[in-house]
Amino acid sequence: MSKSKTKRNKQKKAGQEQLKKQIARKQAKFRALAEAENILNFGRKLTRRQFDAYCYCREPLARFMADEVEWYSLFDNKLLATVFRDTTDNDFGYIILGRDARRLFRCIDLSHGTDFKKNLSEARRSLARKLKDEYVGNVQPLYPQDDEKDAGFKLFKDVIPTEDQHPLYVMLKNEKRFEAARNILSEIVNSFIDNDGHFEREFQSMNFQSKLWELYLHIYIHNAGFSVDNNHPAPDFEVNFFSKKVFIEAVTVNPSQNDNRPDLDAPETSEEIKHRNENFMPIKFGSSLFSKLSKKYWEKPHVKSKPLVIAVHDYHNNTSMTWSRTALSDYLYGVRASVDNEGLTLEKIDTHTWEGKEISSGFFNQENSENISAVLFSNQATIPKFNRMGKIAGLGCDDVHMIRQGLMYNPNPDALTPIPFSKDVDDPDYEESWADGLVMYHNPNAIHPVDPDIFHDISHISYSDEKGFHGFHQPFDILDSITIVLTTAEKEEKEAENSESFL
Repeated sequence: MSKSKTKRNKQKKAGQEQLKKQIARKQAKFRALAEAENILNFGRKLTRRQFDAYCYCREPLARFMADEVEWYSLFDNKLLATVFRDTTDNDFGYIILGRDARRLFRCIDLSHGTDFKKNLSEARRSLARKLKDEYVGNVQPLYPQDDEKDAGFKLFKDVIPTEDQHPLYVMLKNEKRFEAARNILSEIVNSFIDNDGHFEREFQSMNFQSKLWELYLHIYIHNAGFSVDNNHPAPDFEVNFFSKKVFIEAVTVNPSQNDNRPDLDAPETSEEIKHRNENFMPIKFGSSLFSKLSKKYWEKPHVKSKPLVIAVHDYHNNTSMTWSRTALSDYLYGVRASVDNEGLTLEKIDTHTWEGKEISSGFFNQENSENISAVLFSNQATIPKFNRMGKIAGLGCDDVHMIRQGLMYNPNPDALTPIPFSKDVDDPDYEESWADGLVMYHNPNAIHPVDPDIFHDISHISYSDEKGFHGFHQPFDILDSITIVLTTAEKEEKEAENSESFL
């Protein structure tokens, strides 16, 4: 072989090697770029429900301006992010959230100018580049925003002696089966403003259930898209829906403190429930509602000429929320609805009497009650409710399982009985919202009525002599339920028992 040919071969080989190196460098560059633009290198994707378990900072207007399409937990949940579509320009951007001084996730970074992209995938890659360039190795535990009014809450750090703690608080704090409830409550409370200054103490004490009711109302109000101006000690919530304002005051039906008139044991039969709801429970509800009526909140300058709602929940014994709701309607309107073989019958009620105490029926007909626009009721603000909502948001143990059983509203207009149900909370198709079970009973005599469209996702009931009971029930709304909580071993044992029963 000639020297010139050998030289050409060497040059060719060298050129090929150089080309390979150039290709390898470009491939490495593309891989590095792809790696930098892969959002999953910085965290994991969340469902909307999981994201909502951490995010309580949305303003009402933002819900209309931005259509959220993807959600992420980043850097071991130190940051959150959402990719959204701008509903005005139809382009895509992102928001990054970090915890403020109260540990509430709030916006710390967002798309600007060229960061907005024409499609979802480009916006996602833009978010990933932002994380790589500015946050890798630089994530902070807190991002104070200089407007926090206090240091927030640590609900489950004891601030009162053990002997003064409510037994349900102790159970919630210590038992593994309620981990999901603990976790979601710890997130919710970061957005709660304590005007009284002693919420933690009250939450751990004998007022535990009244504080649980306030937290439930707080999270419902947030999820419904309202803004809250808690600038006054009372009423509890100053709710805004754009130009419309409603005040809400919370109250609970509590165990009797009167030794001469102690509460009855939980009823065991349908006849006992019927008997309790005719007189005993209306008096219990009446006592709580009258205590708020006597406060005359409507005379306060900031409340004057605005709708005022009393929100009531029954906690007088551990099972009362599963059976006492009909007594409230009877007492509010002074009318009892009953069902027999001939259909629905309405009966006027004058009084309720129990153990020597008598009260007039018809709360909405009493003096000064025209200043109460409506009564909001729920029987759902319980530890099991928070436990289920935490579980479906991914905040609970994998080896804790929940079965929910109860009765739901039958939307068939001819139906006279509810629909029984049994649902596995771990089922991917299981759905539940904070609005479930909430009912607003409207005062037909109210000076300042509540617009039902403001509270669009709950049931609404009213009464008049001309129309009888009327309004709107959410289809398949939950009337009452119980939740069975099982560990993995208990669930397997129960399934084995069920299997044997079919053999």
